[in-house]
Amino acid sequence: MILLLDAGNSRLKWAWVANGGFRFGGAIERADQPPRELFRALWTDLESVPERMVVANVAGDSFRRSLTAWVRRRWGITPEYPRPQAQAFGIVNGYRNPEQLGVDRWFALVAAARKVKKGALCVIDCGTAMTIDALDGSRRHLGGLIAPGLRLMRESLARGTRGIELPEDAGLEEAAVAPLGRDTLSGVVGGTLYAGVAMIERVLEDLKEDLGEPVRPIITGGEAEDFLPLLKSRPQHAPYLVLEGLAWYARRTAREKEQATESAPAEAPAPASVETAVSEETPLAAETVDEEHVKVQA
Repeated sequence: MILLLDAGNSRLKWAWVANGGFRFGGAIERADQPPRELFRALWTDLESVPERMVVANVAGDSFRRSLTAWVRRRWGITPEYPRPQAQAFGIVNGYRNPEQLGVDRWFALVAAARKVKKGALCVIDCGTAMTIDALDGSRRHLGGLIAPGLRLMRESLARGTRGIELPEDAGLEEAAVAPLGRDTLSGVVGGTLYAGVAMIERVLEDLKEDLGEPVRPIITGGEAEDFLPLLKSRPQHAPYLVLEGLAWYARRTAREKEQATESAPAEAPAPASVETAVSEETPLAAETVDEEHVKVQA
């Protein structure tokens, strides 16, 4: 079993791959909980011991150190933290500094490219931040946009203005959405929703004009369902897109490792009449793999 983790700014989402199949495990809000408490809540009752763990981490270095230490103690394995590359998996990264692209955005593109076999596509990730990334038909990353997500937009209104007091998320979800609000709460809910919708739809229109072809939109992220009823572009909803990209990466690297093992030449046995000794001053040859920097070129 290969354990997969999408560690975002607000939530942890996980899944696993076993016998070639993908299965979503669940999600949990990070809030202010200590990381080890989150890990216990997610995996204390895990039935099988994972042989690998692959992580897309945008939760920071402190979270990464906590996760690595906990996983090593729990299962005796070291999590892998693959990074975006200049070119891999059939995708050309459009960033001037390829590793600056968020690893979650990179693997969302990896998964999206497998869902849309031909033509241009656009990934809209509606999380704490809203990100939009596009691939043309040759799978060249055209770049992306970053904007506040719904919660950040609403919180900035509450902090930066007088007279706007927002209830908990449950109250926001219950506020009716109409073209125009009839009270402060519905005005904030509708205004922030339409801001996001306008951005998504305008980007898709501009991409279509620039590329001269339709662009297939795919939407993901925890706030995606808030936008879906208002989007005329009818994007494909893929709630586990980052995890699906990690799953594809995990299967591919496992397959390549198996192929490398099978093709490696067998060592010739030493002649029976010769006694082979290893000096204490001569270290045995070993292949060291820094799984944190695994790079697979397509």
